[in-house]
Amino acid sequence: MLLSLVARNNKVFLRNKMLVFFSLLSVLILVGLYAIFLQKLQVDSIAQHVPVTPEIEVMVSEWMVAGLLSIIAMTTTLGVFGIYIKDLETKTTADFLVTAASRFKIQLSYVISSFMIGFAITFIGFISCEIFIISIGGEMLSPVAMFKSVSVLILAVLLSSMINLFIVLFIQTETAFSTVNTIIGTLLGFLCGIYVPMAVLPTPAQSVIHLFPVSHITVLLRDVFMANSIETVFAGNDEFADTYKLDYGVVYEIGGSVVSSTMSLLFIMGTIIVLGTLSAFVFRRKHK
Repeated sequence: MLLSLVARNNKVFLRNKMLVFFSLLSVLILVGLYAIFLQKLQVDSIAQHVPVTPEIEVMVSEWMVAGLLSIIAMTTTLGVFGIYIKDLETKTTADFLVTAASRFKIQLSYVISSFMIGFAITFIGFISCEIFIISIGGEMLSPVAMFKSVSVLILAVLLSSMINLFIVLFIQTETAFSTVNTIIGTLLGFLCGIYVPMAVLPTPAQSVIHLFPVSHITVLLRDVFMANSIETVFAGNDEFADTYKLDYGVVYEIGGSVVSSTMSLLFIMGTIIVLGTLSAFVFRRKHK
């Protein structure tokens, strides 16, 4: 029964071309902003400290790619949950509840569909980003870095699925869902520290970004993508390299201490567990 529900959800999503498009809309906006404004602003900032080289443009592109993949994971999984909202509004969910399928299986089917479709699209985005980086003179990720990247992407999609599941459980109509989708798509660029450098944000805004779990996915991906580029660009200028990492969210500093990759991973895993548990409770209460 579970597999049938998952297959049905996947078919419903892929048939709705507009749902797919709006899932990627924020990504298209971000790419446009990067091409027009963001890349030049960051390159100009770095040029004040080191000579401009093609390696700098590669590094800045890798910085953007990490944030882009985090946003793809979030927006695509949210888009898939549009199926749940439509089922809710058309009373299809109520029909499922009178079948042999348990509430847990019904909820899990939406999560699995969200994860499957979200990972497929995010992985395509990852391959496309790798091709882009290579095309502008960057190096292909090593097998170890490739494995780390894909592992983080799996975690990103799972985290995004849990966050979006919890959000949509409080939405009743497709109109409200479209509004929430637009708001989240707009905020993601800020919450992942992409639109504006961390250094120019007030402390409260930085704290919000630090507490947003998906932003830690961005940090983990930047750590993988940018490791070699940062060493190349800032060779012999370690002090500015550390400043750049903090100013542009390559690493986070909380309470005077740099947040390690392990701490980011633990925060992400804890969020997944907490939101998964709360979502199961809310779904059960909502569909008694």
